[in-house]
Amino acid sequence: MDAKRFLERRGLWPATVRTALSCAVVLLIWQCLTTFVVTNGMLLATPVSVFHALMHEVATGALWTNSVATGIALFVAFPASVIIGVLMGLLLASNRTAALVFGPILTAISSVPIIALAPLFVAWLGLGYASKFVLIGMVAIFPVIVTTEGALKAADKDLIEASCSFNATGWQVFTTVTFPYALSFIIGGIRVAWARALVGVVVAEFFGAFAGYGFAIVAAGQNFDTATLLAYVFMLGALGLLGSLLLEYLERKLAPWRSA
Repeated sequence: MDAKRFLERRGLWPATVRTALSCAVVLLIWQCLTTFVVTNGMLLATPVSVFHALMHEVATGALWTNSVATGIALFVAFPASVIIGVLMGLLLASNRTAALVFGPILTAISSVPIIALAPLFVAWLGLGYASKFVLIGMVAIFPVIVTTEGALKAADKDLIEASCSFNATGWQVFTTVTFPYALSFIIGGIRVAWARALVGVVVAEFFGAFAGYGFAIVAAGQNFDTATLLAYVFMLGALGLLGSLLLEYLERKLAPWRSA
């Protein structure tokens, strides 16, 4: 009951219940599939088998090693991508020349499939964290740039004109009208970027790494260990869900008028 009150006070109870119900439905469908449709464990392991594989990875310490390797790459490259993406979006929204010059270039780069560039960056930067940082940055930065630029340009013109009529400075208009209006949309872009960052780190670890979730998935696939493979896929899904929920909570706190 204390946990429930804690979540209710922070507005997290509805999201927690919704997430728990969604997970229960997925597990039920998964169990039915492995029981009645795909009975070969090499093709699709049961939830119980995946849980046992996860516990085995915990017991051997492999899960910790791989979590640290993936976590360092994510929690260094992703915040940097968000900061750079917001600043670049602000530049493109406020400077028409910059938008005309850099907009097409950014669009072209963002259209290139990351898997096509991954071997190149691994060859250039080696098997360490540098290639992971670059690949995560390349896939995560563009949703932030696009949403920041679009949201800033779409700010309510009537509110901007009203602020200017009261002799507000450009900085005051930005801090009181434009940026608050755009904040919710920017956080939405960051949520998309978080999902893409998870893809980026796994792709980087597919092509060159000594540890990490992507490395473990490749190793499990080569050994036909479907349960362990799905255990790490589950961990990636849990990371994605946790990040999305935290960003949703942040949005409600920073822009409560959008969720009212």
